[in-house]
Amino acid sequence: MPSFNESNSTTSGSLNEDTLARLVTDALERTAFVMADPCDDPDRLPPADTFAQIDFRGPESGAVDLRASRAFARNLAASLLGTDASEITDAQAEEALRELANIVGGSVITALGGDDCRFSLGLPALGNHPPDANATCCTLDAEGERLEIVCTHRRAA
Repeated sequence: MPSFNESNSTTSGSLNEDTLARLVTDALERTAFVMADPCDDPDRLPPADTFAQIDFRGPESGAVDLRASRAFARNLAASLLGTDASEITDAQAEEALRELANIVGGSVITALGGDDCRFSLGLPALGNHPPDANATCCTLDAEGERLEIVCTHRRAA
């Protein structure tokens, strides 16, 4: 199966750490004007304490989990709502992270399915799935705050 790449975003492919990071950074820039970069030293970022997840089904089934610092979720909500992060409630921060899970989930299934994207997304929810050693993971530094993305997917039986 060919790898997903920028020059042919409609070709189905595999999902590696670099592709996952690019999908998320593009989504953040496009939807919330939040800048993020892959982080080589995640230990220097605040811990993840806010979690959102979304499941998908199709030729492959799996899930996307977002694990973020509370400040990241507040900053995300503030960007989406056009307000100051100090005015954001916990509920708004959690809703913003669920919305980002929905956007990233859509990007993941497009990367996996290409033009023939026969996938369906579930509803984004708070929480995260148990760790999976086969998951594709990346940690982003989003303006000094943590955003971890964990994507599990397996061929449907």
